[in-house]
Amino acid sequence: MRTIAKVLEATPKRVPRMIRGFTLVELLATLSVLVILTSLAAASMTATVNNNRIYATQTEFVASLALARSEAARRGVTVLLTATAPTTGNAFAGGWKVCIDADGDGACDADATATLRSHESIQSSILVGDGTTTTIGFTSMGFLNQAGAVDVKVCASDGSVAGYDISVQPNGLADVADVAAHVAPCNGS
Repeated sequence: MRTIAKVLEATPKRVPRMIRGFTLVELLATLSVLVILTSLAAASMTATVNNNRIYATQTEFVASLALARSEAARRGVTVLLTATAPTTGNAFAGGWKVCIDADGDGACDADATATLRSHESIQSSILVGDGTTTTIGFTSMGFLNQAGAVDVKVCASDGSVAGYDISVQPNGLADVADVAAHVAPCNGS
């Protein structure tokens, strides 16, 4: 038989408190820190996305230049890279195309097969060219048919992120130079 003393010894003397959750103040403080960190990450992500867009546009433009030069040499005719819808201050914003100029008049031939590649318009937040050069041509030897080098900038319209200065030399080769943000020719003006 069990005695009452033994039963009392077997039962715990302290009952554990209920497990507590988070208080409203703790939850609000944690959410505040989370919001601040998220806003910092979003600002950094915007700059990264803009850098990637400008880099991709520069790469596509240089690839179009290389195609125009190689097709001119391969076909033995003048090939042009021309703006499809030039605008003041942003010559290639409306897109560009690589086309054949077999008659040498400085314009794309009317033949349907004359267009070798076309590129759609780009975002208005990206500048390609300054509006003065709307056509870049390559001779049948792959040389630039303009007198002197041609410079084309690829920058953010506000100059907030770094851009590129593409220089096409008289020998037809394109050089790409990085341009820091807020520095000419990518200073947003």
